Amino acid sequence: MRLNILLVTFALRNPQRDYESFFVTLRGTAFQWWHFLDQTYIVVTQFTPKELRERLVPQMEPTDHFLIVPVDPQQADGWLPKTAWEWMVQTGQALQKQLPE
Repeated sequence: MRLNILLVTFALRNPQRDYESFFVTLRGTAFQWWHFLDQTYIVVTQFTPKELRERLVPQMEPTDHFLIVPVDPQQADGWLPKTAWEWMVQTGQALQKQLPE
């Protein structure tokens, strides 16, 4: 099984809706997840962006939006707490070990 690191960022726009099923689905598809930024998760999952999209869409309203992008932790940069970078580095290294030589 190949694991992917995916960034999922979203705008859930209906204040009357309970989005718990969206978050249960998102976190439930992940072996690990990271949530240091509002409306953004990074998940380690067996699913491709398209497969994850297919699971999330039924949990959303037509006015909601999201973007799923593969992440290469070695290419990431930004301004985050040290623990966020440690998670990214450790996760990237663990997944790198799984790749065939």
